[in-house]
This record gives sequence, C-alpha cells and structure tokens, in this order.
Amino acid sequence: MLDCLMRGNGFFHFDLSQGLILAAEASTWESWLTFFYSILMGVLGLGFVIFVHELGHFLAAKAFGVKCEKFYVGFDVPISIGPIRLPSKLAHFQWGETEYGIGIIPLGGYVKMLGQDDDPRRLKEEAERVREQDPNMPEGHSERVKLNPRSFPAKPVFARMIIISAGVVMNLITGVLMAAIAFMMGVPYEPAVVGAVMPGDPAWRAGLQPGDRIVQVGSITDNQLSFNDMSQKVAIAGIRDSKSPVPVAYERDGKRTTLEIVGTTAHSPADARIKALRLGIIAARTTKVNDKHPFETYIRKSKIDLGPLQAGDVILGVNGTPLPIDSGNELPLAYQLDRVLHPRLNETVTLQVRRTNDKKEQQVDVELKPLPLKTLGIRFEPQGIVAIAEGSVAEKAGVQIGDKPIRFNGNPIEDALAMPLVIAGMAGQSVTLDLQRGESEIVTLSWTVPQQFQFVETVSQFSPSGLELPGSGMTYKMTDRVQSVAPDSLAAKKGIVAGDVIKQVQFLFQTDQQKDFHKEVLGAKSFLEKTPVDAAHSIQYFFEWTQWLPVGLPIAIDLEREGKIKSVEIAVEQDPKLHWPDRGLALVPLRKMYTADGLIPALSLGGAEVWRRLGDVAEFLMLLVRGKAFNAIGGPGTIAVQATDAASRGFSPLLMFLTLLSANLAIVNFLPIPALDGGHMVFLTAEAILGRPVDEELQMKLTLGGIFALLCLMGLALFNEFSFFSRYFTG
Repeated sequence: MLDCLMRGNGFFHFDLSQGLILAAEASTWESWLTFFYSILMGVLGLGFVIFVHELGHFLAAKAFGVKCEKFYVGFDVPISIGPIRLPSKLAHFQWGETEYGIGIIPLGGYVKMLGQDDDPRRLKEEAERVREQDPNMPEGHSERVKLNPRSFPAKPVFARMIIISAGVVMNLITGVLMAAIAFMMGVPYEPAVVGAVMPGDPAWRAGLQPGDRIVQVGSITDNQLSFNDMSQKVAIAGIRDSKSPVPVAYERDGKRTTLEIVGTTAHSPADARIKALRLGIIAARTTKVNDKHPFETYIRKSKIDLGPLQAGDVILGVNGTPLPIDSGNELPLAYQLDRVLHPRLNETVTLQVRRTNDKKEQQVDVELKPLPLKTLGIRFEPQGIVAIAEGSVAEKAGVQIGDKPIRFNGNPIEDALAMPLVIAGMAGQSVTLDLQRGESEIVTLSWTVPQQFQFVETVSQFSPSGLELPGSGMTYKMTDRVQSVAPDSLAAKKGIVAGDVIKQVQFLFQTDQQKDFHKEVLGAKSFLEKTPVDAAHSIQYFFEWTQWLPVGLPIAIDLEREGKIKSVEIAVEQDPKLHWPDRGLALVPLRKMYTADGLIPALSLGGAEVWRRLGDVAEFLMLLVRGKAFNAIGGPGTIAVQATDAASRGFSPLLMFLTLLSANLAIVNFLPIPALDGGHMVFLTAEAILGRPVDEELQMKLTLGGIFALLCLMGLALFNEFSFFSRYFTG
C-alpha cells in the first residue's frame, strides 16, 4: 500500500516565525547539539507517523492471511545522478516472509502485498503472478485458474476494504493517543490575548483593546484558544475570501462581544506568493525580561544588551506603583507596563523588579533612562487621516477620512513624524488639532491626552497603517516630500531642502561593528540595496527602522528635485529634545499550560483535537479544489522545519504536531485518487457494486493519472518552498 506523505495543509503557509531561528547563538556546541537533537526528534516523529500508518495496513493484512512481502518507511527507489548511483535503501533486513526496511526517499512508506502493486507498469505482471493452475480441474474449465489464497485480490471485498482503511484508522487512533499524552504532560501555548492592536488596522478600528481575550474566530469557539490557531483561522479565511468579514468574539471584564471584522492583506510584501490576511492583533507578553530580541523573526542572532536588567527579571511596578495583574495571569502583562512607561517617555523611571539569583528571590529597584530619538534630520508633512476607531474622540467629533492635520495647539505642524511623540509628553493636558477638509473647511478636534496609553511599533509590518496621536482614535500618513530640515543636522549640511521628494533609501554598513550589527540584528539583504519609498516601505517604515540603527550609520538617499534625481549621503543622528517610547525592553511572550485532569479528560481532549485538525485539513482541501490555495501548499521542507521547531519546544509540542500530521495523512491518503488509499477504496466500492473487479487496463490508466496528479502537486509544493526559502535566506 503506497502512501504519499504530502503537505496539503494551509497551516504551513511559510510563516516561519518560530522556525529557521533554531540556530540562534550557534557559536556554542550546546546550541548546535540542541539544534541537531531537535532535528533528530523531528525526523523520528515523522518516521513514527508513517510507520504507524503502514503498520495499520500490515496488521490488517496479516489478520486476513495476506502475504506481506515488504514493509518500508520511505521509498526504496534507485536514484542515479549521472555516473553516481545512490543506494535505494538506508537499511533493510528479512524476517520471515517479509523484508523490512527504510527507503532513501522520505516521502511516505508502503506495504507490498502479494498480488498488489501501485506501480501501474507492473499491474499485469503482478496479476499474472498470483494466478495458479488447479491440476484437478480439466483444461478450459472456468475454475481451473484460481488466485493464490494468500494474495490480496483473493480476499473478499470487505476484507480488502478493512486492509485499505486500516492505515487511516491507525493514524486517527494514534493521533488521539498522542494528543492525550501531550495534554496529560501539559501543552504549552500562547493564549489569544490581545497584547496590542496595530494602529489603523481592522482590530484597532473595531475597538479591540489590549487585554481582550479572543474566544472565537470563524468556526472555532474555544475559551482556551491559542494565538497561533487564531492567526491560522484568519489566514484561511483570507484565502477563502479576503473581502468577507471574519466572525470574532472576545471577552472583556467578563462580557462577551461578537464582531464581524474585515481583515487586511496590506502587510504582506508586494512579491509575496501568499497575501496573508491579518486583523492587526499582536500577541500578549508578560513583564518578565527575556534575552531574546523582540524581532527575532527577522534576525539571525537574537541576544541583546539588557542594560541594567537581567534575563529572568520580572517588572512588578514603576516609580513605586505596582502594575495591575489581569485575572487569570500570574504576572503583569507588557501592555500594562507600556501604558505607564510610554506617557513618561521623556523621564527617567525606577522599576520595581523581582530578581532570582541562586534560587533566591529579591526585590530590587532598577533605573531606566529615556531613550533618545534617532533621526535623519528630515521633517515631513502630514498627508491625511487614513483610519478612525469606532467610538473614538475623532469619530464623535466628526473627523473624516482624508482630513489633513495642519495645526497643533494653534501652531503649524512642523514634523508629522515627531507629532505623536510631542503629544505623548503632554499626558493629562488638553490639546487641539486643526484639520483641513477640502479646499477651505477647517475642523477643530479637542481632547485630553490620556494619563495612560500605549505606543505600538509597526517596524515588523510592511505598509504600516499610519501614525496614531495618543488619545485621538485616528491615524494619519505623511507624504514623502520634505517639509523642512533640522538646522544643525547633516541633512541640512548636505543640501537637502524643503520640497525634495525622497525616492530611495539604502543603509551603508561600513565598519566591522556596523557590518556585525547588520548581520546579527537586521539580517535583511534588502537594506543593503536601494529600497524605493512606496506603499510597502513608507517614510514611517524607514523612520521606525532608524530607531534600531546605530548612531553614525551612513545612509544613502536618492531624492527628486525639479524633475532630477540627486543622491546624498547622511547619517543616523540623535534628536536632542525627543525620545522614543520603546526603551529596548525584551519581554517574554505570555504562555500558559493546558493540562488535562486525568486520563478520560485527556482522551476527550485528544479526540477533540483530532476532530478539529481533520476539519482544518478538509477546509484547506476545499480551498485547494476551488483553486484558491495552490500558493499555500508546502512540501517536505516545510514539514521538516515545522517538526524540528516543534521538537525544539519540547516533547508535548512535538506530539501535538504529530497529531496534526496524523490527521493530515489520514485525510490526504483517503482522497479518491488512484495510488492512494482513497483510490483503492473507489475501485473496491465499484467491485462491490458490479460484482467483479474493475478492468485492469482501466485501473492502470487511472493509477497513472493519479500518480501524475500527485507528482504535479508535489512539484508545486517544492516550487513554493524553493521560492519562499530563497526569499528568506536572501532577505
């Protein structure tokens, strides 16, 4: 029974936010050993899922007396590359009448039964091999030729159906058991708690707030919904129809609210094969200090300088005032800390920290200084309001999309990029903003800057949805036209003037220190080349990236003046007056443990998990049939990365991944495609109805067609992987 292990699950859609970073800090033997151990565990796990599937076929065949000639994990196909001939088997041995082995091609496995061969070229040969002459019958008698009683075709249809379906049944059973074991051990997960909402994005416009707990997305309703499952459901909804609203329910202060939110694909790169749908929700973090870079998705090396803090420190208060702790959590969440720190972005604050040394806890005070704003000395003009939050001050005042901010507290706006930071330093004060509508109409918005609010960095996003003015409930964008230049800046000395239009930006890493910074922190090839200022890489995007760059780093800018392109070289500087709200804190994501109370609840949870994953796979396959998910198909490389990542996070995450893979293998192999289990079931069903086997010639043609379709699908998966991984490693 040939079973092809192909990835038809859209949940491996190349968002390797937790894969491919496994070699962080790979300069030590310990990290390399951990990396290879994770790979080994992932390989063994994948092999186990394939083995179990084939074991189902094998045991059922043996139970009905069918002779099994081979039992292989992997395919033992000879491979020749020019004069080089690779062995078809990594290992094999004979035990009784069966040859057991591991094939060189790790894309599935098979059980070779007497009288059954999935190679259409050998169907007739195999059919002849099991026919025997009965010497007790005269020549020409219809019963003189009979089938070998131990052959697969000689068994009744119901027996063959059981043998064919046994692999899938075995996968489902072991899937439930693996999930149950994982739940008894405890399954770590990141709960779908809102840590921040991207300004201007759908969730922000709909009024979601940090601390809200998502309990429903699409068809999933779960009080312990994981952030990963939430994101995947949104992504699948986007593949189905990115313009249709996604049902979302959240809980706040014990009250459940249901919304219909239309997501956005604006944050996907322009050349992305998969335009991922997002709501603009960022996962919650605790106030426990990590030594990992907060944007480790984008970097090769994730260690950062913690300053006065130590890894493992827990921030419990600011300036003597304890941080609140949300119900159900043991530690304060990062958004609570942000709400206190961000309005004090210009101040030195004292953090109350719980520190553990040698298993002893102590309370210490840590002084945290403000972080000077990094700038290029260029100021830009606001363009217009692009998003307004429901129920906000701006909405109540009648502000409309397109209104252009022109004056703040009666004075012309000097710098659109700096305006949110200026307002942030005015917590508790009343402010006014004049906006121009059309040619001459002026709309005045007045509000009091909140005592607590949260800034959200958009540096990890393409096409940020605008800058938010604290407390206003609106975001705006700015033009790429220079409004003015800081008088003493290098930009002024290099001759940049008002009216210049920024066209391209390039970071120039020159010293060894700067090159190391690029390699270890940025790790993106695009920054080494001229990057155009466009919808994906806006002025806001470059401005926020500048906050991560070292002071003095040269930056080449192409600007347009009077229809001509001029190139100038400036450098990253520090603003003497303004500060950046994010002080470089690296904080641990919020994680919880889902643990069953006993064996029966664990089995129940395991069954529910398998059922959910079967639904996920079926949903994706429906999208595939409709031609909407071809770009989301992953192959062996994607499976290997995800398996290795799961193994690196522990045994129970690996078991949960194998549960997902088991459900996937069960459904994919039961599709009605000749050469797969489902195709055999179609032939057997036809035989049961017709009272005779399907014509061998027709079976051969259909099987050839099925194999061709599978090869095309595998080719597409490999092409998708090549496209993604080449993009990833080249930035």
